[in-house]
Amino acid sequence: MPNFDEILKGKQAAGLIADPAKLEKLRDAPETQKIFSMLSQSTGDLESAAERAAKGDTAQLAGAIHRLMQDPEGSRLLQKMKDSLK
Repeated sequence: MPNFDEILKGKQAAGLIADPAKLEKLRDAPETQKIFSMLSQSTGDLESAAERAAKGDTAQLAGAIHRLMQDPEGSRLLQKMKDSLK
């Protein structure tokens, strides 16, 4: 299961936080919107799942991310998002 604290403290996250324009561009990208939509469908309520993950209960959100990564379309979208961060 991913350690979300480590992800948030990583170089890419720090780079995004330091560059609001890049963060905004990533947030508004069609790929990001589709990923959020897919995660919402998987969790039923993405905001609640994210809130629970922030409090330490990562099971629902981690499961949704795992399913997203196993889905060919989700995997493609995640790769496209990752490539845009380089």
